[in-house]
Amino acid sequence: MTSRRPKFDGVPLWGWVTTYLSRNAWTIFHQIYNTVHMALWALLVTGTVLLLLHIPQMRDARAVAEAQRALEISQENKLYCEKWGMRPGTHEHITCTMDLDAIRAKVEQRIVENSNY
Repeated sequence: MTSRRPKFDGVPLWGWVTTYLSRNAWTIFHQIYNTVHMALWALLVTGTVLLLLHIPQMRDARAVAEAQRALEISQENKLYCEKWGMRPGTHEHITCTMDLDAIRAKVEQRIVENSNY
């Protein structure tokens, strides 16, 4: 009983359909595979190093953003309390800004609780 497959002096490559490659083609395939494999590892190592090098900068950027946000919130609170007729530096103004901070904290907590669903 003879096989109908062509007879090549090659190494089988398993995939969707089994085909046979010549030794030269198989060598080229391995070289391409090894090059891509090494490039992916190099990309992984490079990405990890870059991430580790930028973590301190990300922390600094976050701290700056949080400080800027706190300043903006403080300015908003001050403007609202002044809009309602309270002069800066008075007891009523300080109480007003503290109340606005408390309201904002409650709203933010509700947002966090609702985002968990």
